[in-house]
Amino acid sequence: MRNLLPADTILQFQKLFAIGFKERTDKHDAIALAASYTGLEIDWLEGVRAADIPPKAYPAVWTEEKHRDKPAELGSWRAHMNALRHIVENKISSAVLMEDDSDWDVNIKTQMVEFARGTRALQGTKGIPFSPYGDGWDMLWLGHCGINSRGEPKFYVIPNDLTVTPRPHQNEFVRPPLAEDPNFESHRLIFNADNAICSWAMAFTYEGARKALTALSYVGIDEPVDLGYNFLCTNILHVPYQCLSSHPSIMGTWAQRGPASRDSDITDGDDTWHEASSRSLTYSTMLNILPLANNETTISATWDDVPVPKIDITTFEIPSGYLYTPDAA
Repeated sequence: MRNLLPADTILQFQKLFAIGFKERTDKHDAIALAASYTGLEIDWLEGVRAADIPPKAYPAVWTEEKHRDKPAELGSWRAHMNALRHIVENKISSAVLMEDDSDWDVNIKTQMVEFARGTRALQGTKGIPFSPYGDGWDMLWLGHCGINSRGEPKFYVIPNDLTVTPRPHQNEFVRPPLAEDPNFESHRLIFNADNAICSWAMAFTYEGARKALTALSYVGIDEPVDLGYNFLCTNILHVPYQCLSSHPSIMGTWAQRGPASRDSDITDGDDTWHEASSRSLTYSTMLNILPLANNETTISATWDDVPVPKIDITTFEIPSGYLYTPDAA
């Protein structure tokens, strides 16, 4: 296979991890293939089943009755705590944690270069930082199904970004108010974040992982782990925490073709058959595995009604962004 992508295999983080059950070899295969074809190195961390957690190890405030309909939420929480502890114990400077059904744009490396410019600009980074994303963040919420901006209304705007999910296909639960402005419909927004949901993918610094482990395990929560992360970003867990994110989400989630019952290990589905699908991504890696396997450089969009249904990944570029403060515009 010809080398079409930059050499960076970890997106300027020390490690990339996917969390999943060892028996879900189908998902492990898909992650391995997607990583290979986009030039990434992703290690696997084992998922945890709620049945394997003794009650004495539950969070002290955990109420089983509240989570009776979704017992897998406890296992998901423990798997994330294990991953955070792995970062802390191994003194990993920064790491991405993603779900085993995560997906990303075929242009992820190019996207992350401009995303890093945005996070540095928002932090007012001067000189050469230790991390290309700046040195003042705890978490980068890279994959979500809804997120809002917080604090000072300052954004880094990437105009007319073709990787932005078209508005008819955006189905987030919440978005920044600026995203409702028709003038910003095709723009990617990067901002200080809170009020997020879904833990498809997030990056942590060592200190961010340590503070998250403190708040979500040592102190404990009685919520699904993504809401726990949200409480951190909202700064209601009494631990100062700096989260940055983008709208739309940088990373997404996907489902392989087959019965819906295969899709998730947290929620149940029926045996209704569906074709492969991807959420929140315009040029999905998972939906373009076959073209990539055939050394094709022309990649198809997830939907036919996008501005550019096909792109050449050898020439594709992300526009340069700029800082924008709505009140000062």
